[in-house]
Amino acid sequence: MPIVRPQTITNAAMFAIAKSKAYADEHVDAFNQLFRFSRPLYKMQPDRRFLWGLTVCGEDTYVCLFMPSKAYATPAMNVRTPEGRRALIDFFVGWSLCEWDRCGYDPSMVLRNIVPRLRNNPIPMAGPSTSETASGSQQPVCHMQDRLTYYEIQVHNYDPESQEHTTRQYFANLPMVNADRLFSRHTRCFSGSFTDPNSRCGYDGRVIATSLLKTGWPESNMDIAADTRDECHMLRKINRILGDDADLNGRYPTLVCGGRARIDSGDGVMVDDSVQSILAEVDTEVTVHRVHKRLVIEPLGEPLNTVRSVRELIIVLYDVMSAYSAISG
Repeated sequence: MPIVRPQTITNAAMFAIAKSKAYADEHVDAFNQLFRFSRPLYKMQPDRRFLWGLTVCGEDTYVCLFMPSKAYATPAMNVRTPEGRRALIDFFVGWSLCEWDRCGYDPSMVLRNIVPRLRNNPIPMAGPSTSETASGSQQPVCHMQDRLTYYEIQVHNYDPESQEHTTRQYFANLPMVNADRLFSRHTRCFSGSFTDPNSRCGYDGRVIATSLLKTGWPESNMDIAADTRDECHMLRKINRILGDDADLNGRYPTLVCGGRARIDSGDGVMVDDSVQSILAEVDTEVTVHRVHKRLVIEPLGEPLNTVRSVRELIIVLYDVMSAYSAISG
């Protein structure tokens, strides 16, 4: 019988982290290794909200749950006992049947990997080209051989005046900044726009970015009205203060939309995507309150490493200080 090489599973495709040890008393070392191995998964899976882990130490099996601020582990499930086998099978059945969000993924974020086909460019072409619009202007178009990979993300916007929640669809390139820590805010940043990339994209097959999407799990007050540390709240205040100052236009971030991410609680009711909603059946005394938030800001700036001279850097710093002085003054 021929030997078949097992398929390599990358961090981007891994569902959970698993570690085995020969003896039951090595479970602490197994836990420590799970902690270390968790970071690449957060980095390679931008739609990760939390992680599952599994350790097999001798006859004992543990299931672990890694949240942004805390890790949980089940008591040892000894496979030599009926109770231990039953508990372990319950977990495997639960993983097999549970919803996507219960697996730790974000259902409001979908990775698209397509070959774009534009109505005004039906024939495959080689090299960059332009198409002429009705007004006679030229615009770049995608080519059939260019594969477009992007994220389609739901951005939940909260209006504090009307207290209404609305949703907008955002199209983002692969992340510019990714989460790479176990316990943290898990901040991720994407460039993109609200324009469907199937209708227009750049020469390189990327979404033409006009704004920045920032997502993370900051510590927050559970009462949205009392959450004064909220970044969206701060940006709305800044926009009110500087909105009428034409000289500072473009020198500070403008909030397009944003708020707390929302998720289906399972019975059709939308709730805040928070540590508390995830752990409702596991830990009723959560001490660190973290809420999943997203915001879109404009304009999309350039990285500091693109500054071409000391003079240009001084101008950038002057613009930052001018905006800061206007806010604080």
